[in-house]
Amino acid sequence: MEIRWQKTRGGLEEQAQDFTATNRNGIDVGRVYRIDDGPEGELWCWKFLLGHSQFRLDGVSGVQSSRQRAASQVRMAYERYLETPGSEGGGLSRIPLKKTANNNGNPPCQ
Repeated sequence: MEIRWQKTRGGLEEQAQDFTATNRNGIDVGRVYRIDDGPEGELWCWKFLLGHSQFRLDGVSGVQSSRQRAASQVRMAYERYLETPGSEGGGLSRIPLKKTANNNGNPPCQ
C-alpha cells in the first residue's frame, strides 16, 4: 500500500498546514490539516475519503495531536479499506465470475 502526501491546493494557492494523500493511481484517499482555533490549541484533523455504506460508519475521521499521528490514521483507514469487501463499502475487489454457455469453458456466443 503506497500513498504520497502533498500540500493541498485551494484554488491557485497552497494551504500552509493542509495535506492530501494520494494513492499510486493518483486518487485522493485522505487529508490532514491543522486546526489552530479552539480550547485545546493546535490539533490535526484527519479524514479518509473513500468507501461507502457500512465502511463509512466508523473510523474515517478524527483529531490527533500531531500531523504524523493524523497521517497514520489515514494510512490505517486506507489499509482497512483495501481489506474490506466491496459489498461492505470497501475497496477489496471481488473476483468476477466467468459465465460460460457450457461446461467446456468456452464463452457463450463464440
